[in-house]
Amino acid sequence: MTPCPVPPCPLPELLAARREDIARRWDARVGEGRGAGGLPRVERAPDSLEWVDAVLDSLRLLSGSHDPGTLRAQGGRHGVERYRDGADIGAVVREYGQLRDVVLEVLEEVGWSPDFDGLRVLNRAIDASIAAVVAHHAQEHERTLRATKSKLHDILDHAPAAIYAKDPGGRYLFVNRSFERNTGLCSADVVGRTDQELFPADVACVFAANDQRVLETGQPLESDEHVPWTDGLHIYQSLKFPLPGEDGRSSAVCGISTDVTESRRVQRERDEARERLRRVITQLPVVLWATDAAGFITLFEGKGLEAMGVEPGAMIGLHTSEAYADRPDLLEAARRARSGESFNMEVELGSSWFMAYISPEVGPDGRVTSVSGVSLDITERRRAEEVLRQSETRYRLATQATRDIIYDWDLATGAIEWSELAVQQFRLEPGAGSMDIDWWTRHIHPEDRERVARDIQAVIDQGQDHWRDEYRFHRGDGTWAVIEDRGRVVRDEQGRARRMVGAMHDVTRRRAAEEEARRRAEFEQLLIGIVGHDLRNPISAITMACTTLLRREDLDERQRKVLGRILSSAERATRMLRDVLDFTQARLGGGIPMQPRPLDLHELTRQVVDEVRLAHPERQLDLKCLGNGAGSWDPDRLAQVITNLVINAIGYSPEPCPVLVRTHGTGDAVSLSVHNMGDPIPADLVPRLFEPMKRAERLAPRDGRGLGLGLFIVKHIVDAHGGRLRVRSSARDGTLVTVRLPRCLVPLPPCPAKIRYR
Repeated sequence: MTPCPVPPCPLPELLAARREDIARRWDARVGEGRGAGGLPRVERAPDSLEWVDAVLDSLRLLSGSHDPGTLRAQGGRHGVERYRDGADIGAVVREYGQLRDVVLEVLEEVGWSPDFDGLRVLNRAIDASIAAVVAHHAQEHERTLRATKSKLHDILDHAPAAIYAKDPGGRYLFVNRSFERNTGLCSADVVGRTDQELFPADVACVFAANDQRVLETGQPLESDEHVPWTDGLHIYQSLKFPLPGEDGRSSAVCGISTDVTESRRVQRERDEARERLRRVITQLPVVLWATDAAGFITLFEGKGLEAMGVEPGAMIGLHTSEAYADRPDLLEAARRARSGESFNMEVELGSSWFMAYISPEVGPDGRVTSVSGVSLDITERRRAEEVLRQSETRYRLATQATRDIIYDWDLATGAIEWSELAVQQFRLEPGAGSMDIDWWTRHIHPEDRERVARDIQAVIDQGQDHWRDEYRFHRGDGTWAVIEDRGRVVRDEQGRARRMVGAMHDVTRRRAAEEEARRRAEFEQLLIGIVGHDLRNPISAITMACTTLLRREDLDERQRKVLGRILSSAERATRMLRDVLDFTQARLGGGIPMQPRPLDLHELTRQVVDEVRLAHPERQLDLKCLGNGAGSWDPDRLAQVITNLVINAIGYSPEPCPVLVRTHGTGDAVSLSVHNMGDPIPADLVPRLFEPMKRAERLAPRDGRGLGLGLFIVKHIVDAHGGRLRVRSSARDGTLVTVRLPRCLVPLPPCPAKIRYR
C-alpha cells in the first residue's frame, strides 16, 4: 500500500486555500436540500463564505489548544440568520452536517491523509460552530417566544371578553383581566381553583358540564351561560374549545365568554317591539308598502294581503310597471307619487276595496327618494254602503209596491215621516198640512183613541220593542177605515226610546169579508144542523121499516132483494149525512170531537171487517193481527176510519183481487194498513188525495154516488188522534194506505181565536 502523503501545510491553511470552493459546494449542497423540500428555499446569502471562514477560525483556534468555550460565538450569526429565514434547529444542524461532508470531499481531492488528531480537531471545530448556531438559534427562539407571549398576554388582557383556560380537572390555568372585572376576583384567587369553589353550585354545575362535553367530544361548544352577580343575572355567550396536548388528546379547555346581557335585553326589547308591531300590522286589515325612487317595490306586507290574494313576499323586488301592468289607474298613481304628489284614492284589488294613502319622501335636493303608503281594507264599509243603497232602493220600491203605509215617528219631537202611499190611502188632498203625532191622534176613532195611546205608552215604558193594534181611522173623504198598525220601538244604547218605525195596513175590506164569511158559516152550520136533524128522522124510519119487513118469513126472493136495496140505500144515505156533518164541523174550525177510551184495535178491526163482509159477501177480505193492539182511542171514529178505508179499497179494486187488512202493535204505537191491487193512483193526485171532493180517477167505484168526503174525514180523525197517514201506490205493488196511531190519544193544540170585525 502507498503511505499517506504528508500535507504540504497545516489543515487550517489547506482549507483556507480552498475556502471559496468549499463555500460554493456547501451552498450548492444546501440549495439542493432546500429544493427537495427538506429546508426552506431561499437565495444564497452573500456572507456564506464568512460562515466558512468562521469554521476555519475555529479550526485554527483548536489547533492552537484554545479553550472551546471561546468558540461558541463563531456560529452565532449563522444561527440567528437561519432562524430569521424560518429554518428550524434540525435544518440548521443538517446544513452543518453537509458542510462537514463538503470539507471531507475537498480534503480527499487534495490528497490529505487524515490522522485522528486532525479529524478530531476538524470535528471539534464544526461541532463548536453547530453548538454556537444551536445556542443562538435557541436564544432567538426563546426571545421570540417571550415577546409573543408578552404580546399575547397584552392582547388577552385588553380583550373585552373574559378569556380563561382550565385543565381536565376543572382547575383554572389562566384568566384575563376581563374575567377579573366580571367576577370581581383577581387572577391569584382564581388560578388553581375550580368552578365549584368560586361560583354557586347550580352555575358551577353548568360550567363543568359544558367543559366535560368539550373534553369528551374534542369539538368546540357555543352556548349561553347564566351567572347571577350582585347586580342581577348576567348572560354570557361562551365559546369553549379543547387545547390538544403532545399526544393529540385534549389537555385543557379554553373559553371565551362575552357578557351579552345588555345586548340581549336590547335585542329582546327590539324583538318584542317588532313582534307587537307585527301583531298590530297582521291583525289590522291594512297593507304597508314602499317603493324606491326608481319604482321598485321594497316593502309589501300586512293582513290585507289575504284580501288582495297576494302571497307574502311575492311583490318584493318587482317594478310598479310590472306589478300593475294591467292596471292603468295604479300606474298613474305610481307616476304621481314619484313626481312628489301626496294623495289618497280608493282602489279595487282582487275582490276587495282599499283606501290607499300615498306619501312620497323627498331628499335635501328636492328629489323623491322613496314612496311609502298604507292601504286600508274598506271592503266591509263599501259593502255596507252598497247594502245601504240597496236597502234604500228596496225601501222606496217596497213602499211603492206595497199597500202598507210606512211611517217613522220621532218620539221626542212628534214629527212623522210618511211613505208616498199615505196621501192616497188616507184619501187626503195634496198639501193637507203637517201630518204629525197630533194629526194622527185626532184621526183615530174616539172610542179607540184612549186605548191606542195607553198601549203605545205601556210598550215604551215597559222596555218592549213591538206594538200592534187595530183601530178605526178617519179618512180625508169622511169615511172610516179599519187600520192594522204594527210598530217597532227604536232605542239608544241606554235603552231610551227614540223612534217608532211601523206600517199601517188598511184591512177594511178584509174585515168586512171575514165578517161576511163568518155570517155565512153560521148560516151554513145552522142549515146543515137543520138538514141533518130533519133528514136523520125519515132515514131512520126507512131503516127500521126495512129491517122489520126483512124479518118476515112470508117474503119471496124478489121482495127481499128490493128491501135489501132500500136498506143499503138508507145506510149509504146515513153515511153521507154523517160525512157531511163531520165535514162541516171540520171546516168550521172546531175539529171532529173525540171521546177516547181503552180498547183493542185488533178486536175493533175484526168487528168492522165482519160487518163489511156481510155488506159485500162477494169480496175476499184477508185480516191479520200482530203484536199488542191495546190503546186509548175513540172506537166509533176509528171504526169510521177502518170502514172508509176498507170500502174505498173494495170500490177501487177488481172483484177477484183480495183486500188485505193488517194491524200491528209495536212499541208505543199501533199501525193499521189496507192494501189492494187496483190501478195505481196518479202521482199528481196523491198529495191532494185527502182533500174534500177528491177521487182517484182510476176504476170507477162500485158505489159511485159518494160525496168524496170519506178520505177527508179519515185524515181529520187520524190527525185528531195524533197519528200519521201515508199512501203508497204503484202498478207493481198496488195501493197501500197505512195509519200509525200512538197508543194514547194526543190532543191537538187549540186553534187561535178569530179576530172579529168591530
